[in-house]
Amino acid sequence: MEPEWLRIATSPGMWLIGFVFALSGLIQSFLFYRHARTVGARLKIRSEAMDEAIKASFITSIGPALGSFVGMSLLVITLGGAYAFARESAGVGSIMYELIALRVGAETAGVPMTREGMTVQALPVMFWVAALGSVGWVLLTGLFTRWLPKMKEWFGGGDPLRLQVVVIVITLGAFSRMVTSDSIRPLLLKGQWPNMSASLTGMAVALGWILWCDRINKPTLKEYFVLAAVIAGMIVGQVVRLATT
Repeated sequence: MEPEWLRIATSPGMWLIGFVFALSGLIQSFLFYRHARTVGARLKIRSEAMDEAIKASFITSIGPALGSFVGMSLLVITLGGAYAFARESAGVGSIMYELIALRVGAETAGVPMTREGMTVQALPVMFWVAALGSVGWVLLTGLFTRWLPKMKEWFGGGDPLRLQVVVIVITLGAFSRMVTSDSIRPLLLKGQWPNMSASLTGMAVALGWILWCDRINKPTLKEYFVLAAVIAGMIVGQVVRLATT
């Protein structure tokens, strides 16, 4: 029998929200397409060239779309299909952000981020944490896009390497906290290995993925290293959990 929280998370209202987001994205895509056609005609670009550009753009978008699909499957496992559909339709798509936001929401509600530990009261807390965390993106892109290059220069001091270091430090800080609270602490206090094995596997897969992309000279594949690490970590963690129980 489905738990109450899962029935709420997959209710028709949640699916309706997802369809509203998806429709908004489709309308926006159509408007961009129509505007591109108009500008192309104004610049006297041949129709064949426009068709080739659109075809190339469509083919190029397949890879990132598959990445978002895999990321959506992780959200389906955690909170059900309706929530995953709504988040991905809204164009979030960042697995790093989603996992961190949901983890923070679960900790705030005092429950583990698992189907067994989820409650009706914790569900809206997690939804709101993820939604409010996305407000910053909307405000920045909607109101301050024209000033983003200046903000980038301010953060990086005109040095691209410095900006990369800042991003890496922020990412390491967020994930280090998750590893400490969810992997190291259970291992030291309770001798539990599943989470630690998942973390170590994810680290090894992420490092191997990046080195492999450098070796085959495919830097665009690096954006999928988090997905590969999460999937591998989930599989190994579950295997270790089953083996130790």
